[in-house]
Amino acid sequence: MILTRNKSFSLIACFVLLTALFSCQDENSYLGESLVESSFRNVFTDTCSVDISTILVDSLKTLGDSVTQIGYYEDSVFGKVTSSFYAEYNKASFSVDDGSTYTFDSITLNMTPSGHYWGDTLVTQRINVYKLSKAIALNSEETLYNTSKVTTEDSPLFSFLYKPKPNTDNDIEVRMPDKFGKQLFEDILSENEALDSQDKFREYFHGLAFKQDNYGSCITGFMVNDSSMYMKVYYHESNNTLEEKELIYTVNTDYSYTHVEHDRSSSQISQLIPGQNNSILSYKTGKRAYLQGLTGIYNSIEFPYLNNIQVAGDIVSIESATLYLYPLKNSYGKYSQLPSTLRLYIADDNNNTENQVYDSMGTTIQNGNLVVDNIYGDETYYSFDLTSFMQDNLGTWGMNRKKLFLILDDDDFVCTFDQVVFSNDHSKDKGQIRLDIRYKAYNK
Repeated sequence: MILTRNKSFSLIACFVLLTALFSCQDENSYLGESLVESSFRNVFTDTCSVDISTILVDSLKTLGDSVTQIGYYEDSVFGKVTSSFYAEYNKASFSVDDGSTYTFDSITLNMTPSGHYWGDTLVTQRINVYKLSKAIALNSEETLYNTSKVTTEDSPLFSFLYKPKPNTDNDIEVRMPDKFGKQLFEDILSENEALDSQDKFREYFHGLAFKQDNYGSCITGFMVNDSSMYMKVYYHESNNTLEEKELIYTVNTDYSYTHVEHDRSSSQISQLIPGQNNSILSYKTGKRAYLQGLTGIYNSIEFPYLNNIQVAGDIVSIESATLYLYPLKNSYGKYSQLPSTLRLYIADDNNNTENQVYDSMGTTIQNGNLVVDNIYGDETYYSFDLTSFMQDNLGTWGMNRKKLFLILDDDDFVCTFDQVVFSNDHSKDKGQIRLDIRYKAYNK
């Protein structure tokens, strides 16, 4: 059970509160009856300031991701977002038997939803599929980002309607234009030299782009692997008997990526600009902090007045420290998903990450221990054991003081729009970010 208390984070109030901390201590334990009289006090406080900031990265590497997002959604918090998928396809292996006759039947697109969504899943999406006007090329860093662009033909090859079904993985199969599939199949039968190698094939057929125009109400996730986002040609082979067969064109993940366009101009985070040095403290964003995958938004966390507990005694040692991060009530559930896992990274004064935050045994990376209050929503929170981190930072100043970066799990950060809006308004008595510290104070 989490106990919440009124909190104040102003500097003046912090010093006033420190004088009252000893009301939360146990009876003095007097140790030693020889030359030096001494006492230990066990003290608990949940009033240490937590500064949380929102940061936007320039771009995210999305080349070869196992999940892509397709659609458009306009959100008052995060803005207008369009997400598209660009893919090259592997050539299919096929050998012509001179004694057989082949007949093309149809070509389909096969997709498996990942279960991720952002927006109104009751509204049907219209997804447009375009042929690329040139082959996908990697940049100078031999990769592709969510900001990378590839040109397409002006008109879509075809479009289809899709109604999202959250948390399901039912495959969907969409019929593609027969004209497109028949030409592809006939070129195979004629043993067109363009189909001899992958390099030649990518110049013959550059690939496809899956995107939605700037209207719609949902972005949906799809798996990207040999069993999803592939094209299937159905045909018959006749040689004494008639046999139904299939030809599969899978995505070449060496040249596939998710492209994201993000307009924040009318959102709650319109003042965000990329760069770690452009972080915005929560008091400048409505006492809230924002975290979201694929748009590249994460958080920095610092504890500016940690050393104030040192006034409690001649020697102060931290026994335990737990950070509680509360999502803003009613900011999740209907149109967005809370990520099941969050990660904390330790960073130095120059924003260089050094390590992840492990459990108290130092063996397992912490995941945020999400607790969901399905009744009232007041006690939904993530928690991290920061005992070792606080012990290492107590008494440090300036460039020696470490900070924390809060981010989604690596795969979720580059593959999904999972998001959290954290509340950091300590004029309210519950559901706000807090740090619980137990420490031992020694006085002569």
